Amino acid sequence: LDFFLLVWYFILEVISMQSKAHREASKKYSAKAYERLTVDVKKGERDRLKAYAGSQGLSLNSFVCSCVSYCVASGIDVSAVPALTDSLPD
Repeated sequence: LDFFLLVWYFILEVISMQSKAHREASKKYSAKAYERLTVDVKKGERDRLKAYAGSQGLSLNSFVCSCVSYCVASGIDVSAVPALTDSLPD
């Protein structure tokens, strides 16, 4: 029994080390490939946006990036558009 516990512990340690190495590699790649953009919304709006994005089959990040990219590519004057959160369904 002790042998099996020792082997199991070793396996868990190896998996943990691989997971840590994978996390570090992912973090390093993300730092090189992406920039962070922080968006502030009123309390409760994040959940509402996330639910709406989910209903469209998107993550919140993908939804926001898609909306911004669409507006820029289409040359939409967003100053004339009502706030997105005002037009989302409940």
